[in-house]
Amino acid sequence: MSQQIPVSALQAQCECIIRSLGSDEKTAHRLAQMGILPGNHLRIIRIAPLGGTIEVVVGQGQNFALRQEEVAAMLCDVVAMPLVSELVIAGQNYRIRTLLGGKTFRRRMEKQGLQEGDLVQVNNTGEKPFPVHLVESGEDVELGEGEAKKIIVEVTAGGPHS
Repeated sequence: MSQQIPVSALQAQCECIIRSLGSDEKTAHRLAQMGILPGNHLRIIRIAPLGGTIEVVVGQGQNFALRQEEVAAMLCDVVAMPLVSELVIAGQNYRIRTLLGGKTFRRRMEKQGLQEGDLVQVNNTGEKPFPVHLVESGEDVELGEGEAKKIIVEVTAGGPHS
């Protein structure tokens, strides 16, 4: 996605590239001292209840717990997100990057025709069960919300008409 958004707008399991540390010099300096710099990949692991802190992984595996105001200052480009993310656009092509479940989950997804690397489109982002179109086979699959949360997708160049 080319639109820069605040990191605080992301949910757990989203991955982005940091583009700006924000305008507050004190916060930007603190983040830079920790090694969080523009151009770094950042993945959100979990968000604490009540939004106090956010656990993130930066770069090649450095884990941090950041305050909400530190995360809110940063702008980023989204790279990957769960299939149920509010950032997923109906009709846009997405490539399945990761299936987060165990062996049983992976087998169940494989039986439905979903594997890492496959192209999918979300037909309607507000519906339950979650409707997904398999681009290469032309089939439609319905997923539960819990299943869709475990499917991490990345944006591809192809849009609704490709």
